[in-house]
Amino acid sequence: MTKTGQRATEPSCRWRTAKYNTEQADKLVRALNIDITLAHCLLTRGIETVEDADDFLSPKLSQCVMPDKMPGVTAATEAICSHIARKNKVVVFGDFDADGMTAASILALAIQAVGGSADIFIPDRISEGYGFTTNALSRCLELHPATKIIVTVDCGISQSDACKEAVSRDVDVVITDHHKITGPLPAEASAIVNPELEGTPANLRHLCGAGVAFKLAHQIARRAELDKEKFRALANCLLPLAAIGTVADLVPLIGENRIIVSKGLSIINNPNRDTNIGINELKRTAKVNNATSENIGFALAARINAAGRVGNPDTAVTLLNTKCERNAVRLAQQLEKDNTNRQKEELDAVEEAQSKAASLLAKRPGSIVIFNSNWHPGVIGLVASRLVSRHRVPTVVITNGEDGFCRGSARCPEHENLDLMPLLASCSHLLARHGGHRVAAGLTIAEENICKFCNEFGEVCAKATEGLDLRPELTIDAWIDHSSLNEATAKTLQRLEPCGMKNPSPKLGVCNLTLSKEPSSFGKNRQDNWRLSFKETSLNGILFGKKDLPFEEGDKLDIIFAFSRDLRGNLQMSIRDFASAQT
Repeated sequence: MTKTGQRATEPSCRWRTAKYNTEQADKLVRALNIDITLAHCLLTRGIETVEDADDFLSPKLSQCVMPDKMPGVTAATEAICSHIARKNKVVVFGDFDADGMTAASILALAIQAVGGSADIFIPDRISEGYGFTTNALSRCLELHPATKIIVTVDCGISQSDACKEAVSRDVDVVITDHHKITGPLPAEASAIVNPELEGTPANLRHLCGAGVAFKLAHQIARRAELDKEKFRALANCLLPLAAIGTVADLVPLIGENRIIVSKGLSIINNPNRDTNIGINELKRTAKVNNATSENIGFALAARINAAGRVGNPDTAVTLLNTKCERNAVRLAQQLEKDNTNRQKEELDAVEEAQSKAASLLAKRPGSIVIFNSNWHPGVIGLVASRLVSRHRVPTVVITNGEDGFCRGSARCPEHENLDLMPLLASCSHLLARHGGHRVAAGLTIAEENICKFCNEFGEVCAKATEGLDLRPELTIDAWIDHSSLNEATAKTLQRLEPCGMKNPSPKLGVCNLTLSKEPSSFGKNRQDNWRLSFKETSLNGILFGKKDLPFEEGDKLDIIFAFSRDLRGNLQMSIRDFASAQT
């Protein structure tokens, strides 16, 4: 207890105040006529020169790298355009998440814009699983028997078997993907586009599947020599799709990704006759007045993802490609229903998983592996993310598949000394296949191997996490005074938008805020969302995901927060962490 009777509270994160060169900060302030807090934020993001800062604060399409500078794009374009010239059917083979579906829509719309015929195929999450598999290929060719070329988006880089099978059936294959290259490239592919390939320009290395598809679409349009009006109309249609896919896939919002999202958001918020009808209706249905890099993730992308998780991905794909407003209304309403179902299934699964997590951690502190045959495959990734967020250990959530194997989603806390892929690789002899990233992966496993996997994964995780402080690190861009808690500061920092990975919403620290009343909970059926009010400012603070908040009127807090707005547009503080005031 403190002297005032307030219970001392420690932060949930590792606080780290960013360091920067004060001379460089002053130089940016003078040269660009910006606020010192904004200069500090630029420096903490590694943006040090006046030229780089000016480019960052004013992203322009003219800053984009020409698409033919990306390895494989020219060859892919020639392969696709040769089939378009021969009036052959092109099938764009996507994935059942928002990145995969927006990527597929981008490429199909671009091919159609230059006079080609393109259909989209999305594999079934349950029966066929992720990626360019032979099972999915068979169904694809059954549905589209006239296919002469398949172009994958957001998948295929590590799936040579399906590529080989397609070519044996006289179907050319172009692979476009952005996932890590973990083995030999598909030798039979006519072309391969992946930002992981050697020679990729630095600004393109973080592209997602939709970003890669956008670069290829740009080159196809250049190759077709579209006139300025048609080119602009196509860009206005594709950029919002690329923006949604980029935000949804949690890739760094730096380099060209920042430009894509910035311009895509501008078009989403200022629709005209060339923009995507489906996105306009999705925005209306989701009640998004002003789209940002934050709300297109949890509002628009979440609804697209819901179709791939618990509904039919064709609903989302058809919405993103429709030219009919009446169809757009119907399809957006279906996505709304899918999202409601997804939320319920997720909530039920999370509650059940949380109830088991404590006992599992008591037996094996370094990891969580949970198997439940009744959970929908579309929610297990969300469940794993929730468990990691709360318990801060590597987590795998597994459920049944329909091909005799079980599907698993793995998640891992972000830490510079922890990588999920080697942890899974050490257990690869128990897995049918696996793949993914540093903090997120998918796997396929036979049910009889789950127990062994649980033990072996637990052992390697225990060694890997020993001695690590797995609380998330929270970088504080600047500490500000009470007087800076206002619209002027928020509008200044808004120039950093769009924010996301590698360019997070600026985190500000403020000390000695006094609660004007006891915190109140809010939200439907939720007791872990809180609203806080303070004597020193008219801005409310909101806090999510905290079960116990033992504070009363008069308690003093140090908080770390980001400016945000409520649904009515009112400025508020989104509290990321807090502690009892130290002074």
